[in-house]
Amino acid sequence: MQFKKFRYGKIPALAAFAIATATLTSTGALAAVVCGPSAVPVPANIDGVYFNIVTGTGGTSGGAVAGWDINLYQTGASALYFFWPSAPANSAGGLAVGTVYQALSAGALIDATGTYSAASGGGGAANFVNWQTTNTGKYLGVRFYNESTAAINYGWLQLDTGAAGGFPATINSYCYDNTGAGITAGTTPVSLQSYSVD
Repeated sequence: MQFKKFRYGKIPALAAFAIATATLTSTGALAAVVCGPSAVPVPANIDGVYFNIVTGTGGTSGGAVAGWDINLYQTGASALYFFWPSAPANSAGGLAVGTVYQALSAGALIDATGTYSAASGGGGAANFVNWQTTNTGKYLGVRFYNESTAAINYGWLQLDTGAAGGFPATINSYCYDNTGAGITAGTTPVSLQSYSVD
């Protein structure tokens, strides 16, 4: 009687492949997370960029970007500031301590329990101190009105900023949960992640 020989060294790799495949194909629980690579530079002028998180589009005026959620711009003081839509009331803003916008690290929670500021340049530089400096790989937590679902959503913008008052500034990527649930900074759906099987 002959027995088949198995190479047990391959079994862990096959099991890992099966788990990775199952994870990639069963994204139902993560389907609510919507992301996009942007690479949208923020012009260093008073108009800056108006950005719609739902559509991933930007432009140089609010009228050119329907449903814009945040306006990043430079003032005469040559520094980075944010401006938010006022309607619906209490639906927009950046995660803050008091009114000081936070530069979040990966893993920080962004949800309804946070404090959100809608302070703009008229409030002075103190609210923007964490973004008027060099940042690489930091996240701005945001809440915004999703015009597609008529609900408040929570998400993040990954921004890189420079030492000269926050410029040059670039929106590198963004994600949000379109169910209204919270999200952690840096979270991306499984479909956007990279896996390798050795």
